[in-house]
Formats: sequence, structure tokens, C-alpha cells
Amino acid sequence: MNEATRLTQTAAYLEAHGLDGLVAFNDGQNSFLASNAVFVLAGVRALGESAVVIDRAGGATMIVTPAWDRERAAATARTERTVGTDDLAAALAADLAARGLTGRRLATVSLGTLGLALARRLGAVLGAAEPHDNFTRDLARVRTPAELAAARKAAWIAERGYERMLGLARPGMREFELAAELYCHMKELGAEDNFLLVSASQHNLAVRAAGRRVLDDGDIILSEITPCYRGQYAQICRTTVIGVPAPALADKYPLLQQAMRHGQAAAVPGATIGDVARAIDGCLAAAGYGAFCKPPFMRVRGHGLGITSDRPGDVTTDSDVRLEAGMVFVMHPNQYLPETGYLMCGEPVVITPAGAEALTEHMATLDAVGG
Repeated sequence: MNEATRLTQTAAYLEAHGLDGLVAFNDGQNSFLASNAVFVLAGVRALGESAVVIDRAGGATMIVTPAWDRERAAATARTERTVGTDDLAAALAADLAARGLTGRRLATVSLGTLGLALARRLGAVLGAAEPHDNFTRDLARVRTPAELAAARKAAWIAERGYERMLGLARPGMREFELAAELYCHMKELGAEDNFLLVSASQHNLAVRAAGRRVLDDGDIILSEITPCYRGQYAQICRTTVIGVPAPALADKYPLLQQAMRHGQAAAVPGATIGDVARAIDGCLAAAGYGAFCKPPFMRVRGHGLGITSDRPGDVTTDSDVRLEAGMVFVMHPNQYLPETGYLMCGEPVVITPAGAEALTEHMATLDAVGG
């Protein structure tokens, strides 16, 4: 399957459900935890609120705001027509009328993500449209070859950012200075966006956004590095020590690596996300940390990666979502241990018949930089 096939699949979905058209929206925001319905269908990340209209014959229009973004969007849009406007509701009404969809049976995706005033105007245009908010999330749950290649490139960028951090981190540096260096370096390498958490402590309780704290000898630096390349996010989770790792830290970190391997082995097509989470938790429980495998010590063992689709969702023991070959998500057995504090270990993975293959070149290790 390629990206263009999704328009054909959408037309088939409309036919199967007795619908005349579908209108998908995006609010101009891009989150690594959420699906961007407009991007899934049109292949464009609009700068403002946007929509894609698809009729049962497969005809498609992309509507972007502001109006001056039309030329950029049209250059890469998979739709047959691209409209730029400063009034999304008016442009949508005109397109629905031109396609003969006014007053017909329509489905919507992500209308509720827009601001209330705009959503009300659009609702008046759409009439009694039916919400089908999970449609694009499910449609794009398996990455296309081009999307998988972009996810691998995003993982490559993340690793180069981490290498940059290893070369720069030193006592006396503030967290935000280190984070700024990573952010700028990854932008230079082609990252479109980056969600970045970098924080340090002698005994971390969790990872957080970089602040003004000054790095010191013995600090454990936690980093969650999540760049986006061509609409695909990849996330790596890393643990770095300033100076020589304490014996307890050197002894315990391999447990997280072992849990990661257990999770990867369990993540085969047909298995549930719950199976994967239980494999990770079971490894930690066998070492005596079962009580720490739940809140407030940990929340999830990974999660989906937008903006294409956030499937398979959060990696939790109660999830019955079944894995399919080609799904991409981050797996991270990050864990609080009383002897060491919170530690991070995680990779973006793709599901294969043999299990979850890491998209990174090098799996997480306990790294040390000079004190």
C-alpha cells in the first residue's frame, strides 16, 4: 500500500457505509501522540486550520488556511484540488456545493479538535454529519514504505542529537543550554519538529522539560528525544551519567535492557499490546520490582507515534489492540528503581514477523560523560 491508496480506501469506506462524503479536519497542531487526519489523507501539514473533502467517487479537495499557504500545500497534496482561504467554513460550503454534497449524508473526522466558534460554523455547513473520528487513525495504522523510511530517518536524527549531547554535556552547564544545542543540531539535520525532554538529578523521579538546573558530577541525565521528519516522529529514551556510574546504577541498568528485549520478542503480529506490556513488567517483577510497575512509578511501556496514526496506542497491560506487521510505535521500559531513581531505555520499533525491530542503529546503553 502507498499513501495515495488511502483516498481509494476512503471512497470504498464511504460506499460500504452508505455515506456520500467525508470531511476530515486538523487544527494546525501536530502532536507525536495524535493522528493528523488531513496529513493522512492529503500528505500535507497545513499551517492553520484545514480540511480534506472526499466524495464517494474518490474525488478530493484540500482546503488550507491561511490563503497564502495554498501554493506550498498544492505542491505536495495528493488531492486533485487545493484551495487556499481565510474562511474555512465558507470554502467548505463552496466545495460541498460544487461536489453536490450539500445536504447529503456526510462523515466527519476530528471536527471536535477545532475551536468552538469555528466548529459551530462548520457544523452549520455540514448539517447532520456523522462523526467517524477513528477512521483515519485506523486507515493509517500500518506505515507505508515511504513513511517507514521517513521514520527511520527521524530515528537517525534522534541518535545524532544524542551523540551531540554526549559530546557537550559537562558540569556547570544548564539543562536548557544542553537542550537548545540538541534542538538546533537536529533542526540542521532536517527535523521539522522536535519534542524534547532533558533533565538531570542525582536521583530522578521522572523526566521533565529542561530547566535552569546546573549539571554536576554524579548527575543522571534523562533524555527523551523525539524529532519529526517528513511527518514521521521517532522517539529514543536515554540515560547518561556525568562521571563514573555508581555500582548500583551499573548493576541495575541492564535490567531495563533485558525488559526491552522481552518486549521486542513478544511484539509479533497477532499479539496484543497487553502481551507486550506484560512481558516487560514480568521481567522487572522477576527481579523484585513488581510493585514499581504501576503508577505512580510508571504509566505506560510505550505509545503510538503520530502524526500519521497513534495506533496501536498506549502500551499497557489492559490493551487488547492487536499488532500488525508494519505498525510503528515507541517501546520504552523506563522504570523507577529505589536504588537508582528513574531510568530511561527506549527505541522506536516496527513490527515484523520476528518481533519488534528497533529503527535505531544502536540500542540504549548506560552512557557516561566526563565529570
